[in-house]
Amino acid sequence: MNSRILVLLILIILIGLSGIGVFVFENTKETPLILKEEKIEKEEEKVEEVVKETLLAKDDFTITLPAGWQEITDSPEVLAMAIDAKEEIADEKAKNIDFRTNFSIKSDDMGKYEKLSGAKDYIESVKTSLAQLIPNIEFTHEEQRTINNNNAFFVECESAQEEVDFKTLLVFIEGSNNIIWAISFNTFQNSWLTYRDLFYQIAESFRLKYKFEL
Repeated sequence: MNSRILVLLILIILIGLSGIGVFVFENTKETPLILKEEKIEKEEEKVEEVVKETLLAKDDFTITLPAGWQEITDSPEVLAMAIDAKEEIADEKAKNIDFRTNFSIKSDDMGKYEKLSGAKDYIESVKTSLAQLIPNIEFTHEEQRTINNNNAFFVECESAQEEVDFKTLLVFIEGSNNIIWAISFNTFQNSWLTYRDLFYQIAESFRLKYKFEL
């Protein structure tokens, strides 16, 4: 039986001549996201299965899924999406929206925006649009790094939806031919310290295939 899963996404879309990010809750239909373990347990002995991280490979990129994370395959708005299927949620309000910590990946062609001179302009446009759409959003930290020799821009922000506080990490990675890749990591604000380092590790595992097929 399918269930409606309320997922927090940041979708990089086109509106006019400015690249913007839209903070939305997307209703998707998917089999229950809580991993259903087959209850083959002996009363006197409980065997613990060790799940290792896996490599999620798409046509243009690869990225590492940590142990216990599960890919969501019915989100056509994004190129890839995964959730922490083993996450335990205690907060009742959070349970009501059926949210799980997740990340999603999307790409955009900066060449389509005549008024944007580069990745920094693109990111500022995204931030401006988010601020207009979500008045309570706050951008709390920004830095520039490199991911596998590609320029990468990290933006942390906070917001509230449905009386629940969220923390988001946006990672913008410059590719070739004016393509920019956007990874959106989303979790509860009170879970941020648990996930922060993991989000950065996942982002730094992102590899464009043209980089390693040479």
